[in-house]
Amino acid sequence: MLILFSLTLFVSAFLLFCVQLMVAKMILPLLGGSPSVWNTCQFFFQATLLVGYGYSHLTTKWFGVRRQSIFHIILLLLPIVFLPITLAKGWLPPHEANPIPWLLALLGFSVGVPFFVVSTSAPLIQKWFAGTDNPAGSDPYFLYTASNLGSMLGLLSYPIFIEPNFSLTRQSWLWAAGYVILLLLTVSCAVYLWKSKKGELEIEGSVSAAKTAGETLTRKLQIQWILLSFIPSSLLLGVTTYLTTDLAAIPLLWAVPLALYLLTFIFTFARKPVLPHNTLVTLLPLLLAPLIILSLLKLIQPLWLLLPLHLLVFFLITCVFHGNLARTRPSAKYLTGFYFWISFGGVLGGLFNAIAAPVLFPTVLEYPLLLLLSLLLLPNAGFEALKQQPEAEIKNSSVSNSSRRNIFLISIGLLTGALLIGLDFQNFPANLLGIFLSCILLFVIYDAFNIGKTRLGAGFALILMLSQFSLGSLGGVLYTERSFFGVNRVVQDRHSKYHSLLHGTTLHGKQSLDPERKKQPLTYFHPSGPVGQVFNSLNSAQRLSKVAVLGLGIGTLAAYSEPGQEWTFYEIDPAVEMLARNADYFTFLTDSKAPFSVVLGDARLRFLEAPNNYYDIIVMDAFSSDSIPVHLVTREAIQLYFSKLTSQGLLVINISNRYINLEPVLGTLAENLNLATLKQLDRDISPAEKAAGKSASHWVLLAQNRQDFGKLNNDPRWQSMPKSKDVPLWTDEFSNIFSVLRLKEQTKP
Repeated sequence: MLILFSLTLFVSAFLLFCVQLMVAKMILPLLGGSPSVWNTCQFFFQATLLVGYGYSHLTTKWFGVRRQSIFHIILLLLPIVFLPITLAKGWLPPHEANPIPWLLALLGFSVGVPFFVVSTSAPLIQKWFAGTDNPAGSDPYFLYTASNLGSMLGLLSYPIFIEPNFSLTRQSWLWAAGYVILLLLTVSCAVYLWKSKKGELEIEGSVSAAKTAGETLTRKLQIQWILLSFIPSSLLLGVTTYLTTDLAAIPLLWAVPLALYLLTFIFTFARKPVLPHNTLVTLLPLLLAPLIILSLLKLIQPLWLLLPLHLLVFFLITCVFHGNLARTRPSAKYLTGFYFWISFGGVLGGLFNAIAAPVLFPTVLEYPLLLLLSLLLLPNAGFEALKQQPEAEIKNSSVSNSSRRNIFLISIGLLTGALLIGLDFQNFPANLLGIFLSCILLFVIYDAFNIGKTRLGAGFALILMLSQFSLGSLGGVLYTERSFFGVNRVVQDRHSKYHSLLHGTTLHGKQSLDPERKKQPLTYFHPSGPVGQVFNSLNSAQRLSKVAVLGLGIGTLAAYSEPGQEWTFYEIDPAVEMLARNADYFTFLTDSKAPFSVVLGDARLRFLEAPNNYYDIIVMDAFSSDSIPVHLVTREAIQLYFSKLTSQGLLVINISNRYINLEPVLGTLAENLNLATLKQLDRDISPAEKAAGKSASHWVLLAQNRQDFGKLNNDPRWQSMPKSKDVPLWTDEFSNIFSVLRLKEQTKP
């Protein structure tokens, strides 16, 4: 019986996480690889999970577990109508409006019903197990470990095993087969429940393993559960956005925080504590204070230190908060209600980060803000007293209350001093609503956990300083614009010689303020660099009439325009177009010698609208925080681009980035499509060139015939790409980023 119930929970959790990743992969060609896409999907799945937990709680409360099990078996048949899972046909994202409502509706129509039904398993199966004759039924929470193990395996096996070996179509059918297995396992659990002599669940007088004081759930305890799940959920999305936007734009890096998040549930809900809870509560402030400062300063080096540090602190904080959830779990009588409030807190965390934060804060401020709230809550005595601690843990505690207080005061002092250095109250109006809601959240924490008036006042002051900390006075930030696709900053260097556009930590263009050099393309697009050589060659041969550029940036490539040409820029982020057109910051578009237009929306989708055999050259510079969206470099995508090119047209791709070597991928695609290739890695930049604004760059040219490259064929700086070995062909169905994930020697932008 124990194996059956554990296996059922394991399979349900495995399916739950596989379908999340599978659907996110399906959505990728529609919205690209922005962290906001994943955060919005996470919010949808959390909200649907809440509905599932609410169903489990209410139906068992109204019908009792026996009658409810019959009703649930009938409900399990409903998702079969929606299998195999595919995206709703004919749904295209809005080009200029916020895509969040559209994305949520698409998810609801495509995967809402199957996900809802599977999500009910975690609390229901545990509740059913509590109603059986098994001796462990009085405390079924240990089964939550089996559920989280399934989640972990689903999360890790998808990118490593499932995605590289199975197309999306086969994945959908395999998931449907897995659902049938889950249905059979669930029916078997229901049979055991009905055969049990215990009959209708009789756990009214049961006592939880953690010996919860009393059987009445107070409103205050429920608020504590919400907050204890809200903070880790918000930190999960916050650290994901921060890491993939500001620190290291490595594709699928978001899977690492999620895996750590699941691992904390496994550790904290185990029968025996795995980590020293009290020691973590004491020592974490020493890590939290400097981490808040590092996140505000947006330091990105050394990566080998900062990346593990952020992940380690996130893991330890989540362990502490989830540990307190495990300590305060009620008896099995209130099991479904307990999981409902945990899920409710998770949804609030997703709502705060995915929906509210981009509106409330012009930068990714939600991450350091939640770190601050965690710091204020950690060393509180009332926080530990949520539940009586095991005597062994009290005896083994290596820290005293005075040590804990001293460590906390030192951390708060360091944080306060650092925040005072960067105060800039010019940001106050932009952050006013966010400050107000953050203070309300702090007051709720104060009321629920009795953190004390002194800490409440200090919290209000720190929130104000945190929200007014600005890199504008430190790093020359002139303007910040946050959209669904990330945070864009216009920066002026210390000597006022250049304006630059940064997306996260990735440079998307630089322009000189010197009137004599204002029209000169810089960075990756320097005239002496690869793309400059291409345009100089084609313009001198008068081969260009229609030009398409995938990715606008600040419009630097418009500097190569000539009279009589027609240029079209494709850009997914409306905020980028707004900044590129603002002559106060950048003037490449204003100074363009040829008429141009900007087409908003995902480049691949909008490219379908272009006439066939129309463009003489297509330049792809569609970076998303240092990584090219995978769906733009598949076989189908390359075929689409060449259908829009003239017979002698060139496809020019900028693959300059710090983390992924895309050259083998394009080499495999070119070989499969019988295309001619040239490549150039321009990394030997002299000090004089670097001072003049040139950056190292890596470019690839594709054409139908080698003679289409013209004079570049005889240029020794350009070489043919060798045949790629052991690199799978990227298609819309097979485009696993892990197959070519290689860290490269960093080149400074």
